[in-house]
Amino acid sequence: MANPTIFGIDVVVLLLFILVVLGTVILARGAYSIMRRALDLKLGKRRSKMVSNLVQYALLTTGMGYGILDVLELDVTAFAASMGLVGIAIAFSSQQLIQNFVAGLMISVDRRVQMEDWIEITGEPNNRPARVVDVALTRTQLRDVNGRMMIVPNSLLITNRVVNYTQSGFVEVVVPFPLPTNADRQKVIDVIKSVLEDHPKVLPNVTGAELTATERELNIPRLRRFLNDRTKMDQFMPRVWVQEVTSLRVNLSIRFWIREVQHREMIVSEVLSEVLDHLEREGIEVP
Repeated sequence: MANPTIFGIDVVVLLLFILVVLGTVILARGAYSIMRRALDLKLGKRRSKMVSNLVQYALLTTGMGYGILDVLELDVTAFAASMGLVGIAIAFSSQQLIQNFVAGLMISVDRRVQMEDWIEITGEPNNRPARVVDVALTRTQLRDVNGRMMIVPNSLLITNRVVNYTQSGFVEVVVPFPLPTNADRQKVIDVIKSVLEDHPKVLPNVTGAELTATERELNIPRLRRFLNDRTKMDQFMPRVWVQEVTSLRVNLSIRFWIREVQHREMIVSEVLSEVLDHLEREGIEVP
């Protein structure tokens, strides 16, 4: 008595194929996890993920190929032809998935976003700098400065403007600062500059590893062209400009550069608190 069939395939063979697929998936995921644990500290998370993914996809491809060609013994050409119409229908119904998959391939090739990068997706509501935790084929996992974990489709990183703070190395912070019209403007400006020049997180007065990293990034050719070949640290000197004058107040614009964009709000708070303390000791009131 012949075994029952499903879609013309012997049930025993079909069950064996399912076992091969499940075994392949488990083996591939296990290999990925083991390699990540072994290589994260040695190669860094970016390279470790790349190597682990290559091994995982190689195992998946080999296992699926064995299941289809050797277990099911399918004629791939005939099967592809018979599935043509079905494939077209699936493609139309899965446009978003395909778009995210293609976007994931583009991100992997041009490496515009990598693990551990600090990025900001412009045009999104409540957009804040976020750290890239993981980049998969269809989605990217981010953790913002408030600790919230976000999963965004890869197409979002292609269709929107993405600011990559890690690749740029540093970012300019602009803080408005109002003054009454009768205040000693020059004295206030001197106090602000003095505070900025003493803050350890404000360029160019960083030291140690931060200074070394900044000087190294200034010598990257694309940054040299962007900065008109000005690679001296003094180009990051803080500035205080008069931005607007009204009948009630003078609005100053405090501008300074930092490296740690994830700590931007903390650094701004520290700078403003120190400025206010200095002005209070000088007897200058700020609205």
